Amino acid sequence: MNAYNLFLTNRQLADLNPLIAGEHICDPEHGTKPQRRNYVLIHSVISGKGMFYVGGQAYPVKAGEAFLILPGVVANYRADSNDPWHYRWIGFDGRLSTHFATLPPVFPLPETILQKMLEVADDPSVAEYRIAAELFKLYARLFSRKGVGNPYVQKVQNYIQTSYMLPLRVEDIANQFNLDRRYLSWLFKQETGQSIQQHLITVRMEAATLHLQHGFSVKETARLVGYPDAANFSKMFKKHFGKSPAVFIPKNSK
Repeated sequence: MNAYNLFLTNRQLADLNPLIAGEHICDPEHGTKPQRRNYVLIHSVISGKGMFYVGGQAYPVKAGEAFLILPGVVANYRADSNDPWHYRWIGFDGRLSTHFATLPPVFPLPETILQKMLEVADDPSVAEYRIAAELFKLYARLFSRKGVGNPYVQKVQNYIQTSYMLPLRVEDIANQFNLDRRYLSWLFKQETGQSIQQHLITVRMEAATLHLQHGFSVKETARLVGYPDAANFSKMFKKHFGKSPAVFIPKNSK
């Protein structure tokens, strides 16, 4: 594993106070043990993918997305076995850090955001202040009206991430938020570029690959990702990836 750790001094800045930062190019299935931190920690995935575990849920995360660990919350994460992730991270506290609790566990984040934080830290005497300045830019991006996006779209994405294993329908999702199905579908497509059903399938298929790689059978995996009919699951899987789900099961597990 190729790792870079940026050692920072705790300047005890009042609003956004950077504590740790770095970058990892992970080996396949490299992971962390469940642990609790006392600061906000954000990982931005540059390439590859992996799984984020928090609150009893498993979240697939891919390039262009970030996963969020809040203070006092037990979480761990693991790189994919075939396409391990390369990520950057930033850990911080401060008065404004509490606002990050309003974000979903996984959210879109351009890879250049955290790259800039590492680039500006070239002078050890002012590294923390420069990173803090970039943190304020991140804060503005995430919590401005434009950066956060439509709250209903975020709620739908979060709901799907936590409930994809259930037999969901678009109508059921709309009912959760007391919205008309057609209006919510239009809103979601306008902001994300894909339909709610397409997003649900993507989340299910990415979770399915990880279950298969950990030795679950096709039938078991189908049930775990919300398909009571294994044949229908296999059909959807092959349509999505162009391969049979059986291809992803390790040989010694078949």
